[in-house]
Amino acid sequence: MIGVFQGPVPQSREKKGRADREGFSAANQGALQRRLKDLLVAQQTRLDSYLAVLDKQYAAIEHGETEVILFYVELEEKIGRELFSIQKAVLPLDKLYRATKVQWIDITALKAILETRKEEVGVRLKRNRDLLAKQMTLLRSQIQTLRTSPLRRTSVYASAGIPSCLDIRL
Repeated sequence: MIGVFQGPVPQSREKKGRADREGFSAANQGALQRRLKDLLVAQQTRLDSYLAVLDKQYAAIEHGETEVILFYVELEEKIGRELFSIQKAVLPLDKLYRATKVQWIDITALKAILETRKEEVGVRLKRNRDLLAKQMTLLRSQIQTLRTSPLRRTSVYASAGIPSCLDIRL
């Protein structure tokens, strides 16, 4: 017959992947643990620097230093991108880690520390956002006060009154 495959039937990818995950060797588990731990420590370092930036940003907002605030916002975005790229690398490793069904104490502790750091970041972001909103409200009210101030210059023709006739010459 033409077109008939003669030979062993290959296993599907799903079955092979499942068998590979169950058959992790001790060396593979150790390498996975080291890599995951390195990434989690890098993530913790970035979160610590993010917290420091948020504290400095808060001080800049309090003092109304717009250029400094802009600098810290740009730095915050850069750190956020780094955290995102690390998280993209952590997710597949974390899936593999959970698939091994072996829990290492240091990785579990690192995950707990990261969760508390993430909560701190959320609290400080909210604090900075609230302070910035308060400062912007204050600035808007000051601008409105300046617009309606009696010290505002008036036109030299304002006291001339309303014109009563119009002279048109050709």
